[in-house]
Amino acid sequence: MRTLLALCLAASAALAQEQRALGEEQAKRIVPRADLTGLTDAQRAVFVDATTELVVYAGCEDTLAKCLAAGQTDPHALRMAELVKHMASEGIPATPIVQAVEKYYDSFSPRRRVQVRADNCPVLGKGPIAIVEFSDYQCPHCAAAVQPLHQLVEKDRKGKVRLCAKFFPFASHPRARIAALCAEYARGKGKFWEINGLLFAHQDQLEDDNLKQYAKELGLDGEEMLKKAYSGELDAQVEKHIREGTAAGVDSTPTLFIDGRLSVLPARQFYLDFSIDDELLWEKDHAWNPSAAAAAPAAKRMAKKGK
Repeated sequence: MRTLLALCLAASAALAQEQRALGEEQAKRIVPRADLTGLTDAQRAVFVDATTELVVYAGCEDTLAKCLAAGQTDPHALRMAELVKHMASEGIPATPIVQAVEKYYDSFSPRRRVQVRADNCPVLGKGPIAIVEFSDYQCPHCAAAVQPLHQLVEKDRKGKVRLCAKFFPFASHPRARIAALCAEYARGKGKFWEINGLLFAHQDQLEDDNLKQYAKELGLDGEEMLKKAYSGELDAQVEKHIREGTAAGVDSTPTLFIDGRLSVLPARQFYLDFSIDDELLWEKDHAWNPSAAAAAPAAKRMAKKGK
């Protein structure tokens, strides 16, 4: 009975949060420095609710709402507000936004980073920031990430970031491993990124005849490619990537590491661009204290419960 009551209360609270609305002028009085252009009344309410829970990780070091008050000058608060605003515009409720943003900034902590090599893989682009991606050729989310990752490296943040592709085929995807072995063969022929695009574009067509056709389109010998793929000659590199991913805690694809930092935001354009800009800021200014900021809201909520 108590469990049912708790669930009902939680559902009511969530519904009330979704139904709450704030007019533009009212929201402006609460967070005058925030640019809430384009948000609906309901989304503005979500934004304000989230900012009263979140704590800024640098400079102001208070709740985000207070750091967005008139007279405040912390630029990091404006960046955090931009992230919260985008999430609110996607219809995400306040509580999941708070959890996601806390997790995101906490991921910058040095203790959260892992050692992932970015030099034993095909690399696209050049730049000081390395993204290491573990992917599976039969994973639809990996296919969806191809375009935004390429746009990030080749256009949006060109010269600032490079992409290192690593194989992480799951046993539950029966053609993912042979596709990875064919990609490794193509890598040896200087055609990795070309076949990588074809494999993801046709991930429901990865039988041997399909793979030979893709090789032919790229001027490669499909018969030789499959012979080497099935012979075990190319296994070592794929296995090496799988071991690296497993050691780094990879359990789903795509998994991205940005200079060793696990990317916890969606692999979509806004979040990728935003995350690279933050990584560049982190490299420039280690004065952030993301762990303390992430812990503060949780401590505050625990204090409230104790009253």
